[in-house]
Amino acid sequence: MLIAFRGNSDYIFSDMRKQSFFQKLIGFIRHVRLGYLLFTSILIVAVIFGAFELIERTIFSDFSDTTMRWLYISRGVISSLLLMAWAAWTVFHYRDIYAERLEKTEAKYRDIIENSADAIITLDNNNHITMWNKGAEQIFGWKSEEILGESISKIIPNDLIEVGELLCLAYGIKRSGYVKNYETERLSKSGRRILVQLTENVITNENDEIVGRSQILRDISELRINENQMRQSERLATVGHLAAGVAHEVGNPLTSISSLVQVMERKTDDEFIHGNLKKIREHINRIAKIVRELVDFSRPSSVQMTPTQINETVESAVGLLKYDGRCRHIDFDMNLEEDLPKIECVPDQIHQVLINLLLNAIDAMQDQGDIIRVSTHRENSTIHIEVEDQGIGMTTEVREKVFEPFFTTKEVGKGTGLGLSVSHGIISKMGGAIQVESEKDQGSTFTIELPINGTQ
Repeated sequence: MLIAFRGNSDYIFSDMRKQSFFQKLIGFIRHVRLGYLLFTSILIVAVIFGAFELIERTIFSDFSDTTMRWLYISRGVISSLLLMAWAAWTVFHYRDIYAERLEKTEAKYRDIIENSADAIITLDNNNHITMWNKGAEQIFGWKSEEILGESISKIIPNDLIEVGELLCLAYGIKRSGYVKNYETERLSKSGRRILVQLTENVITNENDEIVGRSQILRDISELRINENQMRQSERLATVGHLAAGVAHEVGNPLTSISSLVQVMERKTDDEFIHGNLKKIREHINRIAKIVRELVDFSRPSSVQMTPTQINETVESAVGLLKYDGRCRHIDFDMNLEEDLPKIECVPDQIHQVLINLLLNAIDAMQDQGDIIRVSTHRENSTIHIEVEDQGIGMTTEVREKVFEPFFTTKEVGKGTGLGLSVSHGIISKMGGAIQVESEKDQGSTFTIELPINGTQ
């Protein structure tokens, strides 16, 4: 069934045109309650004829045949006039009923279309936009008055137009009459590329002539984020299992080596040997700590809210990244306010956000600085975490898009554009906020604000 979403809301049901005349007639008779109409018409005629019979027997019984003939003619004329009046009243009555029903139906479907979370738009045969619902306004940013009459190419990236996407869609429509769940990209008013799932159908008129097309576009950016998060979780779970096995296999030899070092320290009085054995023991402890933290980080994340000391989470995240080869020439300047109150949060998620911010800061340095400053402090009813780097900074355009899904300035293969978007979602769900201050070649400062919620 094809529904044409036009300004006058004409709903064309193509399957009804395929029915036979007899089927349509039967359906019409049932729809207008023909039995009721026949019964009321017969009742009107019976009343009129009955009334005339009474009048004839009581008043006109002694009149001539000519007078009676005119009486019968008058009875027929009056009956016809009354039936015509009844038929006219019935037609107008049903007309009002069905007009009211049609108006309610149109209003219902118009409300469904207008308030759909998906973008629903219609195009004429020249690819000009003729309808633009509220879902389209929310997804793409243009108001209907700004976009109506514009070419659909206004919301299609140039590279997709150049490779012939419109021709591919036209071929799909011509071949099957529709295109279903086609994944592509569209442009928002700000120029951001949005990953969408497109379904397209033709719009026909009463003569089965194609007068346009309807498109339903669903923003699947968040769906892709969730899928990437799931894949990342699976990878981390796998790494966690491997790390647990490695920790077990490495732990036993390390214990033996540590025991032998302690025995050697007790057996010798040579200061030089003592000094070297002490260094060996320190490196053994460092290896054990790295393995332990790798296991802790890779363990499946908890989603349970627990009272958390933020400083401990910050120290854990920084401590883990100190072993990253990219941090060899980077110093972490820690300025953590003491005696911060505990807050209700998911520690693993805060840890993930901090890792994302610190890795971005490391990537942004590019030999332009050697210090990353991490600080915490309380401000009224919130705890602030700041991560400041001395990297390349951001332009205004980049800064405005930095939390958008799939937006990245890194080279292909070095970033998915999901880290900051996911971090923004995590902090927002906790009732907090994450902000960025940055200037080109002046470094960047990310600030996380977390509510204390009265937890001490």
